This record gives sequence, C-alpha cells and structure tokens, in this order.
Amino acid sequence: MGGNRIHTHYDMDSNRKIIKKNNMSYIRTKGELSVTFYKGEQGNHQFDNQNEWVDEKQNLGLGDDTECRIDLTSWQDRYEYEKGILAGIITDNSYKTIIELGSGPGQLGEMVMKSVEGLDWSFIDQRGAQQIHQQRGFGGRFFVKDLQNGFDTEGLEGGYDFLITNDFLEHIYNPSIVLQEAYKLIRDGGKMFVSVPNWRMGHTFIYRGLFDYDNWVYFMWTHGFEVEAVWNSPLVCPYSPKLSSESEMDDKLIQSWNWYFLTKKIG
Repeated sequence: MGGNRIHTHYDMDSNRKIIKKNNMSYIRTKGELSVTFYKGEQGNHQFDNQNEWVDEKQNLGLGDDTECRIDLTSWQDRYEYEKGILAGIITDNSYKTIIELGSGPGQLGEMVMKSVEGLDWSFIDQRGAQQIHQQRGFGGRFFVKDLQNGFDTEGLEGGYDFLITNDFLEHIYNPSIVLQEAYKLIRDGGKMFVSVPNWRMGHTFIYRGLFDYDNWVYFMWTHGFEVEAVWNSPLVCPYSPKLSSESEMDDKLIQSWNWYFLTKKIG
C-alpha cells in the first residue's frame, strides 16, 4: 500500500470494519479502534476516546465507521440486479425451499423474500453474519456453519428446490467438498445458482485458474451440475483477451465483473 490509497473491507465473521491507508490498518470493532503500522516499528496505537477517532477520520477523509457493506449504494444496486435474476428463476420454477451458502447476513435473500411470497429460506454462514441477520430482523432461518474447510450439514433438512452460492466458493479452501454436499442437499430436478468473479476484476483467488470460465464449468459438471444459463453483470471490468481456458465463453462475458450460472442437478 502507498500514497493516499484507501481500501475498506468488512470481516463478517468478526463483524469488523477494516480500513487501510498509508501503510496502516484501522480496525473498528464494537466501538473500539486500534491502529497497526505495517511498516516501521511504531507498534500499535489505541485511540483513547471517540473524539480522537472522529478527528483521525476527518484527517483521513473517511466516512461513517459504523457503515456496513450491505448498506452501500453500490451493493444495494448489485443486490437489486441479482434479486431480479433469482426472483425470476424461483417464480418460473415454482420453487419454495431455498438454501443459500455463504449468505452473509442475508440481505439478498431478504430482498427476494419480499419480492416472492411463501419462500422457506435457509441461510448458511458464520456467527458474525448471524448477529447482523438477527439485529436487522431479516426473515428465514439462519444456520451457523464453518464452510471454510468443509460442510457439516447436520440440522439441514435436505431436499431443497434451489441452492444459491453468490460470490462465495472462491473464498473457501475446499469448494469440492462444499459442492459434493450441496449436490446431496438438492432434490432431484433441483437447481443451483452460482456467481463467481471474473479474474479481470482483480480478485485474489485461493486456487488460481480454477475459476477461469471453462475450468469452472467443467469443475461444476464433475460435481453433478450442468450449466443451463449464464448472466453477465452490469458492472464492467477492464478488457483482456480470452484465455485458452475461456474458449467456451461468450464474448459478451469478457468484461462482465462476475458470471452468474444457473445449473441443474444431473446424474
């Protein structure tokens, strides 16, 4: 990091907002703020009071530190687009039982449930996300599971009509195990919706190459899911020519920020 670049992300597991600027990481957790210097030997600094942090925010040009990612306009716009896709699939197929893996607090599911009546929606994520889900009074059922290394399905009913993984599988260590368990949870004839980022948008992947378009389609097929349809994102990333591992990809998807796949369970 360097210059005046500011990077912000949200750790849903610990419910923290992390702001990085000028080689420092400002970590906001439940009203307390600590600063860690990544270079030099200044060590850690704890702000003594809220006023000191407010002054520092003004110096940095930062916004409201209580803001959550799902409240940002850019994410609301994205969820609105994804809600339209999901609501259409669910309505067209008369689906009722939905399970969403790596759901975060459940903002997207909440929006779909308000658009389509009578849905039984199960959210799967870690405890920090569950806390926000409860604080905001979202509907559906929330199951706390650690999906990073595997997928313990204890307590889940199975036989779901529709399973959703929205920009989630690229963050975990073993997507193969998760897809194997997902296959078991979906009823025969059910479908899975998967969103993964286009490498052109600069995402850092645990497994480089796995999410190249052709490779990912093949990976899903080896786990019992065949692609029926693909949607592009309204967000655009820089142009870069197709790779050899993207020969099956439609040209309209080259600059799509991420790819939305609708797959059916086969075998």
